[in-house]
Amino acid sequence: MTIGYRTYVASTYIGFNVVGFAINAWVLYVVAPLLFAPAIKVPKSILFYIFALCVGDLMTMIAMLLLVIELVFGTWQFSSMVCTSYLIFDSMNKFMAPMIVFLISRTCYSTVCLDKTRGEKAATLKYAVIQFCIALGFVMVLLWPVFAYSQVFTFYMNPNSTAQEVTVMRKCGFFPPPQIEFWFNLIACITSYAVPLFGIIYWYVSVPFFLKRRALTTLVASSSMDAALRKVITTVLLLTVIYVLCWTPYWVSMFANRIWTMEKKSIIIISYFIHLLPYISCVAYPLIFTLLNRGIRSAHAKIVADQRRRFRSLTDEASSQIRTAIRTIPGNKMKKNDLLTRTEEISSDKAASEAISEFRDGLPSQTSFPDETLL
Repeated sequence: MTIGYRTYVASTYIGFNVVGFAINAWVLYVVAPLLFAPAIKVPKSILFYIFALCVGDLMTMIAMLLLVIELVFGTWQFSSMVCTSYLIFDSMNKFMAPMIVFLISRTCYSTVCLDKTRGEKAATLKYAVIQFCIALGFVMVLLWPVFAYSQVFTFYMNPNSTAQEVTVMRKCGFFPPPQIEFWFNLIACITSYAVPLFGIIYWYVSVPFFLKRRALTTLVASSSMDAALRKVITTVLLLTVIYVLCWTPYWVSMFANRIWTMEKKSIIIISYFIHLLPYISCVAYPLIFTLLNRGIRSAHAKIVADQRRRFRSLTDEASSQIRTAIRTIPGNKMKKNDLLTRTEEISSDKAASEAISEFRDGLPSQTSFPDETLL
């Protein structure tokens, strides 16, 4: 690949890498404070899955930096151990991201469509951590060929016998025996592509049918029900389109490489952009799950407002104490009764403000369909 095309591909990767870091960091900023916050309507399991998805995506973005460095310099700059770590993180993205989306869709279905006991169990943080650990252990077992057959290969190109010079190129790659590679790709395609896609579509599509049946037997407002249905349909369409567009070309190319060799420059460039698609999904999924969930946005806004109110209260109290201290210095001394009166007024105003805030927080919200779990 010539320098011009390599620069163009590297610039594209750098752009998505920067965007990926920024978006996942923002989603972590929104979701992380809610994990242990009290009185949050969004299930803790969904918050944990989004948190885990962002952490995994950030690790993938870090691994992507190594690929960008290789694209910029045209050769692998690091050791074999770093090469194996890069391929592990890169492969975990291809497994863990679809599986976490799969678990989120299952949780949404359980909390909405199943009975109260199973719904409450699926919404707990403990249950989510257990499921995530099981999925992570399963993925690490599947990735044993990556541990065994990842290495840095050295190529000697353009030898010049007159000048006694040769171009040395080092590449980080995963090259198992053909039979192991075929079965690894097949099992990976089934477990990290076909099964999650089927689960996402099945569980999310099941929710609207359940809501329709419940609307016929309950007194849920039609406008609230229509809004919930629209939200589910939007979520299903977005997730399915992004999933198919980002992962289908990747897995098709993995099997197509066994038929066509990548010798032409155009095919190599296309393969780089196909390899970029899973990284794009790292940007899209956390953004979708956060922006489409009104419960997450409102809970985060409430926490931010509480923090600002608490900070403003502290600054006001500090300012009041400073003013009081200034008035009590010699030559500008307040009378003792005036000082006590002023202190009582400050305490009274603060107590009244807190009482009003508690009253507003305790007001019942408008009756509507609870859509915090409908990601």
